[in-house]
Amino acid sequence: MPKHLFYASLQVFKNIKIGVFISLVNILIQGVNILVQNIIAKNLGIVNYGNFGILQSDYSIFCAIADFGMMTLILAYFGKRATEGRLFTHVLQLRLFMTAITAVLMAAFALTVRRNHPAFQGELILIAGLFFQHAFFDWYFICGKFWKKMLLSKILHTLSFTLVMGTCLYWLHFDSIGLIALAMVLSAIPAFGFGVSQAFSAKVLRIGNHAKKFFLLMFKSATPYALTSLASLAYLPVGLYTVSHFASAEFLGAYNFSHKLLLLASSLMVFFIYSSVLTLHQRDNRKLSLRDQVLFTGFIVAVMCPLWLFPEWTLRIIFFASPWTPETLQISSYCLRILSISLFLQATRLGMISTLLKEKKTGLYGAMISAGGLLNIGTCAIGARLSEPSAIPFLTLTGDLFLSLFLATYFIKNRRICW
Repeated sequence: MPKHLFYASLQVFKNIKIGVFISLVNILIQGVNILVQNIIAKNLGIVNYGNFGILQSDYSIFCAIADFGMMTLILAYFGKRATEGRLFTHVLQLRLFMTAITAVLMAAFALTVRRNHPAFQGELILIAGLFFQHAFFDWYFICGKFWKKMLLSKILHTLSFTLVMGTCLYWLHFDSIGLIALAMVLSAIPAFGFGVSQAFSAKVLRIGNHAKKFFLLMFKSATPYALTSLASLAYLPVGLYTVSHFASAEFLGAYNFSHKLLLLASSLMVFFIYSSVLTLHQRDNRKLSLRDQVLFTGFIVAVMCPLWLFPEWTLRIIFFASPWTPETLQISSYCLRILSISLFLQATRLGMISTLLKEKKTGLYGAMISAGGLLNIGTCAIGARLSEPSAIPFLTLTGDLFLSLFLATYFIKNRRICW
C-alpha cells in the first residue's frame, strides 16, 4: 500500500478509536438508561410510556436551546484553550446564563402548550434538570482531553442513576410521569457536583464588561450552530410528534421504543463527529478522503446491522422487561427497521460535516441543516395527513436523505473528494 494511503487509513482508525472511547464512556450511562427504560415502560404501560417519550423529547429540545450551539462552537474555535484562563471562565458563565434563560422558556412552554397534557407535571419538574444535567461539563472534559476525569464522571453518574432510579422504580414503584421525572433530576446531581469540583470557581459569579462583550460575540458566532442544533431536532424527533398527532396512543407507545433506540445510536454518532474534528485540526488537507468514508460507513453498518436484520430480537433483548404484545412488537419492529436507515445516511456524511466544522463554514452548515429540518417537518406534516400512520417512519427520513445528497453534491462539485 502506498505510504499516503497507509497514513490516510490510520487517520480514519484514529477517528474511530477516539469516537469509540467517548461513545463507550457514554454507553456506561446509556446502558443503565436502557435498563431503567424497561422498568419505566413496565410501570407506566404502553400508552403512558408514549407520553413519557414526548416529555423526554421536549426536554431534549430545551437542552439544545440551553446549549445554543456552544458545544460545537467551542470545539471548532477554541479546543483546549476553552479550558484555561479567562476564556474558560467566560465560557462557563455563558453556559450558566443560557441555562437560566432556557428554564424560563421551558416554564412558559409547560404552562401553555403542555398544561392539559399527561406530561405537564413532568415538564415543570425537569426545569430543575436543566441546571443539574450530568453532561453539563462534558465540553470541558472533551476540549481538554481529560478522558480519565470524563470516565470518572460517567461512572459516578452511572452509580447514582442506578441507585436512585432502581430504588424509585423497583422498590418504591413510581408509576407516574411526574415522580419519574423527579427521580431523574435527583440522580444527576452527584455527577453535576463532580463537574463543579473540577471546573468551577468564584470567578464565575462575577460577570464584568469583558464577559458581556464575550457573550455578544459568542451569540453572534453561535447563531448558525444554534439553528443547526435546533434544526437537528427536526429530524428523528419530528417522527414522534407526528405520530402523537396522527396515530393512536397504542401506535405512539410502540413507536417510542424504536425511536428511543435510534436516538441512542444517533447520539453516539455525534461523538464520532467530535473525534473527527479533533483529528482534522492536526491536518491541513482540504480534500475529503473517500477511503475514510467507506471504512467508517462499513464500520457503522457492521455495528448496526442487527437493527435492520433482526429488529424483533433486538427490541426483545434491549427492552426485555417491557409489556410487549404481538401487535406492539410488530409495529415497533417495523418502525425500527425503517428508521435504522437514518444511521447509514448519517455515517455517509460524517466526514463531510466534520470538515465543514473544522473549516468554520458555519453559514453553509447552519443553512444546510435548517433547510433539511424544515423539509422534514413539512414532509411529515403534509404526508401524515394524506397517508396511513405506517408511512410516518419513511417520511421521517426525508431530512436525512436531503442532507446526504446535498453534501455529496457540494463536495463533488467543488472537487474536494480524493481516494
